[in-house]
Amino acid sequence: MDFQCRTCSQAYDAEQMMKHLSSTRHKTVFDTSNDEDICCEECQDKNIHQLQIIRFAGEDMILLCNSCFRKEYSETERPSTSYSLQNGSILKFWKKYVKVRECCCDECGEESNLNANRNGEVLCDKCLPKSNRAKDFVSEKSGRFLYIYLGLNETQNSTRKPRKKGGRRVGRGKKGRKGAKIKKEKKETFEAKISRIAYEVKKENSTIQSSSSSNLRNFKGFKAVESDPVVAAKVSKSETSRSNPGPSNRNKGKGNKANHKKNSGNGIGKEKERKTNIRNNVRNSQPIPEDRKNTNSHVTTNSGGKGKNESVDKHQLPQPKALNGNGSGSTNTTGLKKGKKDHAGQKTKGNDKTGNKNPREAKLNSAGRKNALGKKSNNQPNKGTSRWTIGSDTESSREPSISPNENTTSITKSRNRNKKASKPTLNEKSKTTTMPKKLETKNQEKNNGKTKDGKLIYEEGEPLTRYNTFKSTLSYPDLNTYLNDYSFALFLEQKLENEFVQNFNILWPRNEKDTAFIINVEKNNNSELEKLLPANLLALGRPAFNERQPFFFCTQDEQKVWYIFIKELSIQRGKYVLLVELFSWNNLSLPTKNGSSQFKLLPTSAQTSRILFAMTRITNPKFIDLLLGQKPIKEIYFDNRLKFSSDKLNRSQKTAVEHVLNNSITILQGPPGTGKTSTIEEIIIQVIERFHAFPILCVAASNIAIDNIAEKIMENRPQIKILRILSKKKEQQYSDDHPLGEICLHNIVYKNLSPDMQVVANKTRRGEMISKSEDTKFYKEKNRVTNKVVSQSQIIFTTNIAAGGRELKVIKECPVVIMDEATQSSEASTLVPLSLPGIRNFVFVGDEKQLSSFSNIPQLETSLFERVLSNGTYKNPLMLDTQYRMHPKISEFPIKKIYNGELKDGVTDEQKAWPGVQHPLFFYQCDLGPESRVRSTQRDIVGFTYENKHECVEIVKIIQILMLDKKVPLEEIGVITPYSAQRDLLSDILTKNVVINPKQISMQQEYDEIELFNAGGSQGTAGSLQNNVINIINGLHVATVDSFQGHEKSFIIFSCVRNNTENKIGFLRDKRRLNVALTRAKHGLIVVGNKNVLRKGDPLWKDYITYLEEQDVIFTDLTAY
Repeated sequence: MDFQCRTCSQAYDAEQMMKHLSSTRHKTVFDTSNDEDICCEECQDKNIHQLQIIRFAGEDMILLCNSCFRKEYSETERPSTSYSLQNGSILKFWKKYVKVRECCCDECGEESNLNANRNGEVLCDKCLPKSNRAKDFVSEKSGRFLYIYLGLNETQNSTRKPRKKGGRRVGRGKKGRKGAKIKKEKKETFEAKISRIAYEVKKENSTIQSSSSSNLRNFKGFKAVESDPVVAAKVSKSETSRSNPGPSNRNKGKGNKANHKKNSGNGIGKEKERKTNIRNNVRNSQPIPEDRKNTNSHVTTNSGGKGKNESVDKHQLPQPKALNGNGSGSTNTTGLKKGKKDHAGQKTKGNDKTGNKNPREAKLNSAGRKNALGKKSNNQPNKGTSRWTIGSDTESSREPSISPNENTTSITKSRNRNKKASKPTLNEKSKTTTMPKKLETKNQEKNNGKTKDGKLIYEEGEPLTRYNTFKSTLSYPDLNTYLNDYSFALFLEQKLENEFVQNFNILWPRNEKDTAFIINVEKNNNSELEKLLPANLLALGRPAFNERQPFFFCTQDEQKVWYIFIKELSIQRGKYVLLVELFSWNNLSLPTKNGSSQFKLLPTSAQTSRILFAMTRITNPKFIDLLLGQKPIKEIYFDNRLKFSSDKLNRSQKTAVEHVLNNSITILQGPPGTGKTSTIEEIIIQVIERFHAFPILCVAASNIAIDNIAEKIMENRPQIKILRILSKKKEQQYSDDHPLGEICLHNIVYKNLSPDMQVVANKTRRGEMISKSEDTKFYKEKNRVTNKVVSQSQIIFTTNIAAGGRELKVIKECPVVIMDEATQSSEASTLVPLSLPGIRNFVFVGDEKQLSSFSNIPQLETSLFERVLSNGTYKNPLMLDTQYRMHPKISEFPIKKIYNGELKDGVTDEQKAWPGVQHPLFFYQCDLGPESRVRSTQRDIVGFTYENKHECVEIVKIIQILMLDKKVPLEEIGVITPYSAQRDLLSDILTKNVVINPKQISMQQEYDEIELFNAGGSQGTAGSLQNNVINIINGLHVATVDSFQGHEKSFIIFSCVRNNTENKIGFLRDKRRLNVALTRAKHGLIVVGNKNVLRKGDPLWKDYITYLEEQDVIFTDLTAY
């Protein structure tokens, strides 16, 4: 956008801005390209309605207000040519005016006695003789200077008007003076200086380095045409018969037939108009060069991502699939709105013959039917993703492909039926404890991982079947390979979460080496925009696209993927014109001989956007070596003779603190209950006292880990300026009365807003609509206060993904970053804090023997902490070796079998004994009935989990014993289970129990953001079932094992659930999950399950049951407790 209205902050091009100003009567306009307000040269009047650009024939151009113009020139001196808002031309000629105003000699910079030629070259009288083309130049004294310099048409009868002051006015341009009467600049205040510096730092920290010199003004390209003759014919036919080729018409389902008939006679005219629009959208666009035109038999593709183009037969290209089977994801946890279901099986007025409402779908289905009979695709996967092989779904491709012998039409209909028959997900049905539909039979699904109607089946806690053959890479040859590999993994995850955007047109660059191209998207009546921004924000006028916004750009069959971002955007003639550029690590060149319909766009969630942006900011050589895993990480051991703030630290904790101060990278292993929080507190204190480095950033995947550290610092170090930054979703849970409320950024900002803006803030919290002007003012004031608060903070606590938010962009450097629960952070999300500017020390604190993050994509489950330990580049990781949480009877087995005896107890039996409890470790043999399977269906995916109502009944009895007999407060009891269905069933039963919940208080839910991939985004898959919610019934916590990691309670009841004749225990086999379950209790652990099934289900469980038998703590009667 070239211009911005200062009144309402709307940005438009020249034509639209003049319309806006005329209709709204707003007065002040800002030129964004030259960073200046449009104002009178004499008096600096900014009222655009009073301004005019005056041209004195071919001699000069000036900008004056009406008042100054009347004072300056008499009636006889006034020129006949002027450009004003009234005649609709002032902004159109603004660039020409600026060009004249800033005119100077190209060689020496002289501003007077100039000469110009038709090429726009300018030389002064002194430099002109040195040029060999002096005869082509015209002097400014000739009266023809502007005609030649600006390329204006010189009329035959034009007469030169005399100027009152004579000659062309100089001193207005590059040397800094804007006119004769410039107001003296005000001295910059301290607050203004802070704001200016904050703006500059934010701008620097938000920049993506571009490898392309293209912009919307100079881009030269050609329209993407269809490479397949069948598709091309359909596109041509469709374009000449539609009245409007934009996405708005493509999404209309009713009345299309009538429209086709009505507008068929205007097709040629509309086609001409459409081509004219494209030329207007992109200046200097040229026809397709002869050497790059498509033929019917050959297209250009990329081989193996090496950047070389080769000609292949058209049938060898990845063929577009029917949109009904694209497998796009469903849920949106980051503001992306879920699209409406397309009941393709139902015939709707206006549908094409294939049953699709969308003409693009019809084209793709037709192409799919024809190309299904052609040759099999031989395209290779991306170079950085060669180790991705897909499991049971296909043999060699990433997605199921259509066999040459298959009937494509029947496949499409089958997919449509499946889509029509899909049912609401578990979370769509209920967000409380309403149970999903149970499976009627266990053998309903086929052995190949699909139901009878073709839906894919996934068990809770298990990754998608198609990715089961993934092999982890411990090291990478270079950074581009690493980034490309993880980008593709993010693409696979986003497919499950978001929906593709299909309706757009492409302009490819004429220069084959250019990495930028243009995408045009209809702005009005385009339902697909709701995939990018909620409808209420679209209604508020928020643009659906933003600069630096990343996307995944792929072929219809998803065999080739490009990673792109919006470099520049504008709105022209009702369309978004997006200049997009490839990220630097792409290993595929642009497919410039393919048509627009052969591609689709996948929007990214806010989390993924921040990760992709972080990938562009990784420049620290030490961190690059850490990611590549090729070189050993340097470790320095030195006794600093520190004076520790606490005398309760053990030797391993002190060693860890010293190591952090001496090394750029520290890997610290912290088993359960070993005092990680106390160690991190001491690290922070020592860094502040010795380095005086601010701010210190403390991050983690979950909020509970961050809150534990923040509360300790608040309590012990009140003099330190602490700030807690939360995601938007969590802010409402941290009000002023929260223990951390007073240090939360959103609360501090609210208190420092003006009363008027506090009213606006209250409206936005309640979800009420606000005006555009209110939105603009609120954003500016909130931004100003936020920048000030963040800049003055000494310690900042936030989550990994939130560290990439705009709040921290104001920080010029972040010298020390501490990451707690590092194993719960996927490596992809770890890149966000790792990419922050100015990091000198990075500390990873975690435990690879506990659970990592969960994702449907195995690569996104692994943490950087785990990979560094596995590849051996960190030779001697430090370990906190003394646990203070568990009763020794509880910790004995984990210490011996999981930590190999390297961990020791720091507490005694007496210290952890609870009055009246004889067995701190208690196994209750519960074999009263079998488990039940519970499933949730979404699109073509069936996810299932388990529950055991018989165990639930016994657990209620145990809770009542703890409450009534052992006098244990409900707040000190936690019930954990591997499966979410058991959690919900238990919560439902406990909420209705009059003993446990006598006042029948409604159940509360605590959502802890394990940000990105751990909660899973797609409903109906394993990831969505394993969500991170804790149900609270009258103070009693009920949760899955995964969501309870990082928590502790005095008494833990562990419901194992599994009880079947096949002795299958699912993801209970995971050693890390068992470790988490056994290490949450401080005083008492009660395990409820069937020892026979558990013993036969896994070797480690066999060892644990044997250990329990040796300790004589397995009971069949609760009276023993």
